[in-house]
Amino acid sequence: MSLKNKSEDKLCPSYVCKTGAKLFGIVGKSGTVSYLETPITVTEAFVAEVSKGTPPEQRFRFSGKCIENGCSQWNPEHSKCTLSTKVIATIGQNGKDLPDCAIRSKCRWHSQDGEKACFSCNEILRGMEERLLTA
Repeated sequence: MSLKNKSEDKLCPSYVCKTGAKLFGIVGKSGTVSYLETPITVTEAFVAEVSKGTPPEQRFRFSGKCIENGCSQWNPEHSKCTLSTKVIATIGQNGKDLPDCAIRSKCRWHSQDGEKACFSCNEILRGMEERLLTA
């Protein structure tokens, strides 16, 4: 595995809301994600507050360490996340300008699929995997 793809260096941009995760985006009324300039570390108090009602992953975007083989989206044969590929194939590239993103330099999707992974990233919410699995 190349140093570029080392797990300890890469962040999953479709992480769960849990203590220690990084909040890096907020879902707007239009359903797209607006990215924060600087990610915020999630605290226990934040998790307790936002876990009431609609799942937090439907209202916010979180990042955390890519766990590679510990994730159902990981393809060990190709050493890559399949979710990024599914997003690109299903949604495509919406827009001409890359959105500002505070995690891009460490993002698993960007590291493996380049800028094309970024164009529709702001349309992805955790839990969409089920819809993309059939794509």
